[in-house]
Amino acid sequence: MNLRPFIPGRDDLYRTLRLAAPVAFVQVGIMSMGVVDIMMVGHYPGVALAAVALGNLYFFGAVIFGWGVVMGLDPVIAQAVGAEDDLGVSRGLQRGLLLAVVLAIFATAIVLPVETVLRWLAQPPEVIPLAALYARTCIPGIFPLFAFLVLRATLQAQHRMRPIVITIIVANLINAGLDWALIFGHLGFSGGGVSGAAWATNFSRWFMALATFAAGWASLRPHVRLFEWRGMELAALRRLTALGAPVGLHLQIEYSAFAVVGLLM
Repeated sequence: MNLRPFIPGRDDLYRTLRLAAPVAFVQVGIMSMGVVDIMMVGHYPGVALAAVALGNLYFFGAVIFGWGVVMGLDPVIAQAVGAEDDLGVSRGLQRGLLLAVVLAIFATAIVLPVETVLRWLAQPPEVIPLAALYARTCIPGIFPLFAFLVLRATLQAQHRMRPIVITIIVANLINAGLDWALIFGHLGFSGGGVSGAAWATNFSRWFMALATFAAGWASLRPHVRLFEWRGMELAALRRLTALGAPVGLHLQIEYSAFAVVGLLM
């Protein structure tokens, strides 16, 4: 038996980077939409900058657990693809989309009392109403965000990262353009300020989900057509949730440490 330690060579490192770089890029691309909102609103008068920063902080605090739960799909679908189990891939995709609906409802319930929570956390009174407006206006973008993560997990397991990366790039360009139009009132739009920034992000998240579905249709079509109600039983959804819940809890704790610093600031 050869017990010598494995030392990765240049080719191994190159293959690892080639696999990991698009995944990391997509994660950064999703988060960057809120950052662009903050940067664009920084040129808007009043307390808009503080409001969007605070509203975005609260919003991601509400959705980050669901984000982690959806990430539990990654090994499920990847194993099914590796085993050439088409039915397993189909059930993973379909259960993931149903789970995205449930998690979106759960996250919405957390976002709705944002104004009360921010007052309880003793945030600046002049910032709270606008921060709450931003967070609540982002609610229509919760489901497409989770749905995109489900589609991403499916296409990623099938080594179809290019359409996802292209979609993320275009979605961020759309978000920046819509921010410019909706925040400041260009191209015939009325200047919406904080709410304009939130609607720009909503449109961009819906674009992400729909464009990824369209771009990956060739790979997704067989699994969408294999739909069966037996795969939607409650026990299977509970198992999937239990698999992703530790990931969601880890992300929630990690993000909360960052959020506490932001709230103190």
